[in-house]
Amino acid sequence: MGFTHPDRYCRVRGYLPVRGCSAAEGHPNCNGSEERGLLCFRQRYAHLLANDGIALEIVSTAGSVDNFALLKRGEVSLALVQGGSATSDDKEHLQSLGSLFLEPVWVFTRKQTPIKRFVELKGKRVAVGVAGSGTYLLTMQLLSAAGITESNTTLVRGDSAQAMASLSQGTIDAAFFVAAPSAPLVRSLLEERNIQLLNFDRAPAYGRLFPFLTPVTLSEGVMNLEQNIPSHDTTLVAVSANLAARRDLNASLIPALLDAITRVHRAGGVLEQKRQFPSIDFVDLPLNEDARRYIANGPSFLFRWLPYGTAMLMDRLKILVLPFLALLIPLFRIAPPLYRWRVRSKIYRWYTTVREIDSMIQKEPIVGGAASVINRLKELEREVASVSVPLSYAGELYHLRVHISFLQEKLEKLAGESSRHTEKSTDLNER
Repeated sequence: MGFTHPDRYCRVRGYLPVRGCSAAEGHPNCNGSEERGLLCFRQRYAHLLANDGIALEIVSTAGSVDNFALLKRGEVSLALVQGGSATSDDKEHLQSLGSLFLEPVWVFTRKQTPIKRFVELKGKRVAVGVAGSGTYLLTMQLLSAAGITESNTTLVRGDSAQAMASLSQGTIDAAFFVAAPSAPLVRSLLEERNIQLLNFDRAPAYGRLFPFLTPVTLSEGVMNLEQNIPSHDTTLVAVSANLAARRDLNASLIPALLDAITRVHRAGGVLEQKRQFPSIDFVDLPLNEDARRYIANGPSFLFRWLPYGTAMLMDRLKILVLPFLALLIPLFRIAPPLYRWRVRSKIYRWYTTVREIDSMIQKEPIVGGAASVINRLKELEREVASVSVPLSYAGELYHLRVHISFLQEKLEKLAGESSRHTEKSTDLNER
């Protein structure tokens, strides 16, 4: 099988505000032509992420197996890997941010050796890709399910360029590739007269046996309407490219990454429906919950309406503000009673003097001292009149003034009665 494109990884070099990302650019043995589609994706990712202040750096790797190893060693934080290539250990230590696009399994054979099913490859020479690549792992699973092993078939390991050349020259009978339909390698092989594309007539069965595979239809003429390539509808099976990540990935990067990915892939393609990707389907690894919510519901309110940097700042401040608001809620409940007490205290503190005078009047008659008490009440009234309170509490202030006036009238009445009593006693004494 020919290795059609390199798997890629993305390495985050630091947490915000130091932001940086590295992604694998290419397999060292790749001839470059078949990776131009992914190179275009990478350039668009880099451009969109740069707008958010995240630098994307592309670094070469040897394939999905290498990417998984780099992730687990902590040398990278993100990686583009092929569906179906994750092991149980990968699933335990890593997570997925979703699937990004579909890549069909292309099986090209020579027309001189017509092959309709995998079992017919027994005894033939088959290119299976570079050992350790996602393509190699997938091909070996498909061949093994058909009973094809190294003991009964010649399996040729090598990159996509070698497989393509060997197939054209007739030194091999079939070659497996995993690539997007836009890959130049795929288009070149489809246009060769001596090479034909194998139709997966049992694609639904493969989808049942291998959950990471999904049947797709390559419609007649979709690759080249002028030459009518393919000449009839062809059924294939496809795997998805998944964005794998370490579990300690900085969650602050997820909105920016998924926003860039969504912008690049939401338009769909030859096999993908519009807005089908990114998707929570076709993933091998446990799905990150933040990514699940983003893919299902779109960006949060902050990231929907604010630039990434501003949204990040607001999101961080939210962590500080929420506990502060939780403390303010009890204060909001206490504030109105405290305010009422503060205003009323300006009024009620005068009632101490009023009550003392009233008690004095009730307990013993005031003889000769009424004038001094009346003067004290007048002074008290002047002080009360200078008190300022909100209009809603003015009634209580006027009630106080009414009570002071009531005591004044009462004292004046008592003083008048005392004066008349004194005059009457004087007259009697004189007589």
